[in-house]
Amino acid sequence: MSSDSSDLLSLPLGFLATFSIFSDMSQQFAVLDVSVEFMMDVAKAVASSPHPLNKEDLVRTFKKSKTYISNAISQALQLGLIAIQNKLYVGSERQRDLIKRSERSQLYLPLREALQRYPPFLLYIDFISKGYPSKESSTMTRGIFRIQSSEEIVEKSFKSWGLHAHLVDSDASGGISIPEAERGLPSEYVERLIKALRAELQASIFLIETMSQQAFVYLTEKDIGIEDLSSALVKYETEPKISVDMATQIFEHFLFKCGEDVGVDAKTCNGIAETANAIRGTPDKPLLLKQLHICNGISAIRNMSHHDPDKETGKPWIFSPQGAIISTLVVPTMIRSIYLYWKEKKQEF
Repeated sequence: MSSDSSDLLSLPLGFLATFSIFSDMSQQFAVLDVSVEFMMDVAKAVASSPHPLNKEDLVRTFKKSKTYISNAISQALQLGLIAIQNKLYVGSERQRDLIKRSERSQLYLPLREALQRYPPFLLYIDFISKGYPSKESSTMTRGIFRIQSSEEIVEKSFKSWGLHAHLVDSDASGGISIPEAERGLPSEYVERLIKALRAELQASIFLIETMSQQAFVYLTEKDIGIEDLSSALVKYETEPKISVDMATQIFEHFLFKCGEDVGVDAKTCNGIAETANAIRGTPDKPLLLKQLHICNGISAIRNMSHHDPDKETGKPWIFSPQGAIISTLVVPTMIRSIYLYWKEKKQEF
């Protein structure tokens, strides 16, 4: 989202309040009181327009109050369904084509893809998958991400988003669960897309559990998304080398941010091994020696997947699916191990 002050002036107070309290987070999250159907209508209008739109264009398009339209715009921006370009609203690069192609009954598809990249909703779903009811899941997520909206608005929004996107089911008593399978899919194309999105959601839930919710929140605070790590898990059989490259890049980014936080001049470090050694060399020693050895191993794997050819043989490394899945899984495991020792002095692997 653009940080241009003139863009922020058009956003509602609930959204602006989120900016003011996050002194230690580089990304801010807001959940606003607007129906999911109307938010998707706004996203559809913006994506379908042949030219960028301003707020007044959208006010003329929809018979709603300016405040309600502002909420819809802000929430669509927050979820990455639309974007700001030169102080005007355009379809987001990632979602524009899918939103334009979708019939109104299929707009749950771009919403689903957006939600699977939205950290607060992912954490909410992770709590749901562990047996917590919707209200507790949304309340805990609201607290962890410091979302300023009321508990009622946050839960209502998360619940309606999930139901609309076919990511959760609701039983007769109003309880929420994650469905095992989708039904009534309108086309082969949608079926393929749903299958891919379902795999990524399952991978994301698995990764949050593997790295711990605390480490996931830390990555989110540092603007490190886990979508590439999810993709690496999904694609390890079909694109093993690319999967390893994506996973080890996430680990390198994590170490860089960790190094900055413990006082290392991470910009002067060249890669995983140098950054890990620098972290180990700080007075508090937030990295244990055996963790350092594993970091050096991940550094070698990173070089095998990212730097061709090998200096010793002059040939590129070939990754098998077995090598790819092992290399990918060690990344969230080590993120958890390093984070827990650094923050809590827990010695786990």
